[in-house]
Order: sequence, then structure tokens, then C-alpha cells
Amino acid sequence: MDRPVDAPSLLIVLEAGLASTFRRRIRDRLESLGTQVSVLDGQGRNYLQVEGDIEPLRTLALDSWKGVEKSVFIGEAHRHGSRVDSGTHSRVSVGDVTLGAGEFVIIAGPCAVEEEERTLRLAASVASSGAHLFRGGAFKPRTSPYAFQGLGDKALQILSRAREETGLGIVTEIMDPRDVEKMSETADLLQVGSRNMHNYSLLKELGMTRLPVLLKRGFSSTAEEFLLAAEYILSGGNPNVILCERGIRCAAASRQVVLDLGIIPELKKKTHLPVIVDPSHGSAESYRVPALAKAAVAVGADGLLVEVHDQPEEALSDGRQALSPEEFKNLVPELKSIHQIVSGGQHVKQEGLISAPGGEDI
Repeated sequence: MDRPVDAPSLLIVLEAGLASTFRRRIRDRLESLGTQVSVLDGQGRNYLQVEGDIEPLRTLALDSWKGVEKSVFIGEAHRHGSRVDSGTHSRVSVGDVTLGAGEFVIIAGPCAVEEEERTLRLAASVASSGAHLFRGGAFKPRTSPYAFQGLGDKALQILSRAREETGLGIVTEIMDPRDVEKMSETADLLQVGSRNMHNYSLLKELGMTRLPVLLKRGFSSTAEEFLLAAEYILSGGNPNVILCERGIRCAAASRQVVLDLGIIPELKKKTHLPVIVDPSHGSAESYRVPALAKAAVAVGADGLLVEVHDQPEEALSDGRQALSPEEFKNLVPELKSIHQIVSGGQHVKQEGLISAPGGEDI
């Protein structure tokens, strides 16, 4: 079977004049790790080209091996999420809603499901204002163990009713890999929050499902760490991953959080995955949300995740950053106008899409 042209490889530069016994020892050690090794002759020195499953080697201190002068990895570590060329895009379907490939999606709702009547009222409100999906937390990861942790299973029942009454797909956060099956019965899109971006047990479990996953960037994570977290899900066989920038910690910023809009074009360059923005967590103040939401659309975000609450001052979670239903209603037309301008007045044609095994678009 031919090696894919975009498969990563490793080049090891050996020390000049290294004895053949040491060269053989290094080669045998690499091959014992399940790789294929070829010897390349250079000007006065030798090189080893390593192919196959080289990803485990990235964590080894190869440069410290006796006889090795330098090791150079060629290709991305996040190979499933890497963008193959400038003509490829991917899309993820969440029920009847498509994210990516030129489509623009708005996800809106309260940070947490607090009680049934309010949740249904908010779902109907954001639906009438133009939201495509409804968000609401059933299980809430909170900094303080004494803060509201969500209604749990009761909230899932409320969210199911919200979908029945409005037709909106449900987005809710998952924290425990043991809850994947249960929450998949309610959620159309499972959200992995910032605190759980490094919860590798959860990411691996989500990789074994086909349910779409909204992966939020850790609030102190680099773009590379973000993409490698997505790789845990993608490499497990689940191609339906959406990336979400939600702001990063910065001691000099107001409320110690800053929305890193510069990562949007960076991710668009490096990956084929849809990228959305959470301007609510990215600002931590409701008065900044509209401006940051519009800026996110302008830099090419495929969608937004916006918190909406009818009485923010009474919200049990993150009320300070929630828009009122009226503010959200006024914002949506502006967002759609900006997207229309950015996309040239029309959606990107659904071509050049990356297909999953079996011919499904992802």
C-alpha cells in the first residue's frame, strides 16, 4: 500500500563520522517502535528517514540519543484535522443545520437550564429571532463547588421539550465520558467546555461516537494544543468536530479575559474544520458582546455561540455576559448582513468538501 503524500515522516540527522554499529543500534531501536527506517547518504554524514506510525515518537527525546545530532518532523501532528489544500472545506451537519463550507450558524440560549418555563420561553424567543440551534447547560462545570452545578437529568428532559416545541437542535455540555450515551439521546451537538479540552478520557469516548462535537479552546491553550485536542476525537473515528474560540486568560485584559480573534484565520489556514466563536465568554460583559460578535463574523467565523437570558441579573450562571432577548433580536440582522458582505453576497458553493469513509460529507 502506497504511503499517502501528506503522511508525516521523520528525518534524523546522525553525527558526522558515527560508527556503523551505533547507526545500526539507532535504526534497530526505531524499528522496534513499529516504524520503517531508510538510510540516506549525505555529504560526509548519514541520515535516517523514518515513516509509518511516527506520532508516538514526537514525545521522545530523540535529540538526546547517543549519535543523533538532530531530529526533524515533517508534516502536521494533527493530521486528521490538517487542511490538505486551499480548495478543501468541511462541513458538519447538526440535524438540518450545516456548519462550515460557507454556511453561517447562530447558537443561542442561556448558560444553564434553570427551570422549564423560562427555558421554553427563551427557546421560542431565540428561534423567532433567527437562531439555528438552542444552547443550555444541563451539567455545569463551575470554579466553586458551591456554585450552581446545573439541573442534570431534569435539564435534559426540559431541553428535549424545547426541541419538540421549537424544532431547534439542542447544544449542551458534557463533562463525563460515562454520560455520552445518555446525553446523546437529547443532544444534537455535544459541547466540550474550556475546562475539559484536556479531558482526554472524554475526548477519546467522543471519538467513538458519530454525534457532532463542539470543542472549545482551553482558556490558556495554544492553537497547536487546541488542534491536538481535536485530533483525539478525529483519530478515534468521529469526523464531526467543530472548533470554538471562547477567549483566553490575560492579566492585562478587563475581567482577565480577551477574545483571540486572530486565531480564527490561523485555524482556517491550518485545518479544514468549521470554526465558531463564543463572544459571551470571550468578553465576560454583555455590553461588549455585540461588537465582538460582529468582529468575529468579519474575520471569517462560521458561526457564533451567544448567551441569552430574559433576566440576566437573576441568572444562576454567567448572567453578566448574557444578552437580553431584545438585544439578541436586534443583533441577528447585523450579523447576517456582515456575513453576506464577507462571503461576497452568497454562500460558498458546496464543493471541494472532504468526505468521510462511506461518502458522507464531514
